[in-house]
Amino acid sequence: QENADKGEYMLAINFDFGLEIFNNSTAYSILQTQGRPGMTKKIVDSYLMADGTRFTDQAGWQTKQFVEEVTGRDPRLAQTIRTAGYHRIGQTKVLAPDFAASITGFQPVKFVMDPTAGNNGVDRPGRSINDLPVIRYAEVLLNYAEAKAELGTLTQEDLNVSINMIRKRAGMPDLNMDAANANPDWYLESKEYGYANVDKGANKGVILEIRRERTIELAQEGYIRWYDLMRWKEGNCVDQDIHGMYFPGPGSYDLTGDGKPDVVLYTDAKPEGSVTAYKIGTDIYLSDGESGYVNPHRDTQRTKFNEERDYLYPIPINDRSLNNNLAQNPGWDDGLDF
Repeated sequence: QENADKGEYMLAINFDFGLEIFNNSTAYSILQTQGRPGMTKKIVDSYLMADGTRFTDQAGWQTKQFVEEVTGRDPRLAQTIRTAGYHRIGQTKVLAPDFAASITGFQPVKFVMDPTAGNNGVDRPGRSINDLPVIRYAEVLLNYAEAKAELGTLTQEDLNVSINMIRKRAGMPDLNMDAANANPDWYLESKEYGYANVDKGANKGVILEIRRERTIELAQEGYIRWYDLMRWKEGNCVDQDIHGMYFPGPGSYDLTGDGKPDVVLYTDAKPEGSVTAYKIGTDIYLSDGESGYVNPHRDTQRTKFNEERDYLYPIPINDRSLNNNLAQNPGWDDGLDF
């Protein structure tokens, strides 16, 4: 792990230009040919304001336009997606979110490299050379805080040596255990947006805040999120809405914060000019027709999470064939009759 932060990464995968060992992290996030990954409005809404207050406690939080939505937030939001004023490492040109590369408009940036690295080749598919984490210190601190909270033994001092160390590094205010438990976040405990299965009595508020911290700190880091939802028994989250950026209707929109339009949404004739234009209902789909959230899966029949089955994977047929005393996990039919 030569270029990993040795004060943070406990174990990393070493990628190297000279040895021609690469990953796809940069191209995946910036190119228009890599599946158009996009973060959801749900995770963007989860980031606190820079002063530690909740974004979702603000009036009109659901329909804030992009620049206002991402301004004054936890600094880690700008390390997760393109926000207003974003520019690549080592560059000065400000870049707007690219809907051709990100289907929701919330374009991931966490592992995007300086384009001059790797002999100016990292923007090509499969040519990134940044070391990627397997486990890092922040995850250990998050594990510690969560375990103490779930056991009912968490103290403010435990938070100070775990969650609050992460927050200090990010430039965020401390998490106060008493304040969190006195006023659990309605957003995080709701079935529509959050974790409906949290029921830990007096510790409910702080458990929700630890989950928030884990969600945003470890965003885009492998399959951690999926396994968190499974062990929390929060399969409901899989069925929640997948929405992107909000647009109140056709018009020109500034996405960089410089007061100039970066995209135009239209319904009839395509506007003249050099600004990128998207036709509503053809190039881009909104949740309420000509307004609303970017709706990336409007015609997709989503498979609902099966609470009786989907917390466990099916046991492979080959394994069961080797031992017919091995019963299949509940809800999975593999056709074997023993």
